[in-house]
Amino acid sequence: MSFRAAFTIKKIPLPSLAEPSCTARLLSQLSSVHHGAVMRPSVDLNQVADRFIFELEKGRNPGIHDWNKIAWCLWTTIPAIAENARALDAVLGRVARMQRKRPYRQLASAYLTEFATDRARIDRIAQVLSAYAPAAGDPWSHLHARYDLFGGATPAVRMARLALSKQMHVQDFLNSIGISSSLTETGFAEFMHAAGLSILRITPVTTAAERLETVRRWCVGPSDRPFYPNWRKEMARALALPFGDQILAQADRDIISNFLVTRFGDPRINRAAWIGLDDVADILKRWLTEQSLRQFFDVVDRIAPDKAWKYRRKFWLAYHNQGLVKNAWVVFGADGAAEAQRSFGREAHFGVFNSSGQKNIQRGHAVLLLDLGQCIVADWSYSGYCNIWPRNSSVKPPSLNLARYSSDDVRRALPTERTEHNLTRHDIFGHGGSENYVWQNRVARRLQDLIGVRVSQPEYSVH
Repeated sequence: MSFRAAFTIKKIPLPSLAEPSCTARLLSQLSSVHHGAVMRPSVDLNQVADRFIFELEKGRNPGIHDWNKIAWCLWTTIPAIAENARALDAVLGRVARMQRKRPYRQLASAYLTEFATDRARIDRIAQVLSAYAPAAGDPWSHLHARYDLFGGATPAVRMARLALSKQMHVQDFLNSIGISSSLTETGFAEFMHAAGLSILRITPVTTAAERLETVRRWCVGPSDRPFYPNWRKEMARALALPFGDQILAQADRDIISNFLVTRFGDPRINRAAWIGLDDVADILKRWLTEQSLRQFFDVVDRIAPDKAWKYRRKFWLAYHNQGLVKNAWVVFGADGAAEAQRSFGREAHFGVFNSSGQKNIQRGHAVLLLDLGQCIVADWSYSGYCNIWPRNSSVKPPSLNLARYSSDDVRRALPTERTEHNLTRHDIFGHGGSENYVWQNRVARRLQDLIGVRVSQPEYSVH
């Protein structure tokens, strides 16, 4: 049965497993038999498979050394035994005829190690393992009787649900039911892990902290390294996607964002790490944009107190709340950078001023950069202006998400005549009249011209 058919609720397709599995490499370094598991031999298995088929075609019985290795040639060798009807019949017939532990354990170990639902004739191999499990002794007889271990995708999904309910990750769960540690990084174990991630994606969300703890326990070991690195992206989906369009509290957004940014980087900066994760990146960028806005106003409130800040906060958050801010980035001076790290942690992401540029950077200086799609905005803290660059302007707008900026990078050149009318003609706006919404209405009208959306005064009014 396919993985998809194993679910009775909404299904999530999973990426196919890489081959050979990491366990195949690990097993070659281990001893030959461990608690019922037979280790993959460290020889050229392509030669074993080729010689085995050649002997059968000549009507001869392969040598005992090849018989003892042939179970590892089912799928990953050239030629693959599972794709040769005569060779597969010989391998399965030997298990059925002898009904002895060693041939069975060789086949069972290879099955679990290289498990994937699209393997050639895996259903037929599973039928033989199921039929003769009682003759194989423990742990195989017990595992088959208790968990239907060789039943394909369905028991793997069922075991994943059981492990999740016991708050155990896959490796601990498999160890607890008697499966050798050498088989806890196999294709079967990896499939269980993937199944658990799919289950988590459709499991109702409780709190962000509980969701993070569940995903962390399932995916990350004591050294903070993933149990199954191939499934890091599905881990991100299981963590973030269940929240959908929910409006989370700041603390909840931050703990999930920090976990993901630590492992994948900031999606606004390290775009390559997020290839194939656009669904999660979109959620995270929305949260990080809000975080940048909050970071800017919270920090500037401390380093350059000004009663007008509450009006600026309300104004730009109104644009963010309508989904008009595509990206936000903050540039701090030395004092702002120190305060941001103190308040938001050393992993906080923002830009800093260098020493170049015509405008001298003073204490309390900071710039909020906003991408509104059709224009870029740079809003300065005290003694600075709100600068707007239309996308179709001949003057190149500043880039967001850089590490360092000069003061000239984030402000438009001031005209010689600095009347309000002439500044406005150059898309430069002062911040006078906050209490009466003078500058806010002026900037809102200009942004309406550029982005086609008017945010009305009631939406940015301070009550």
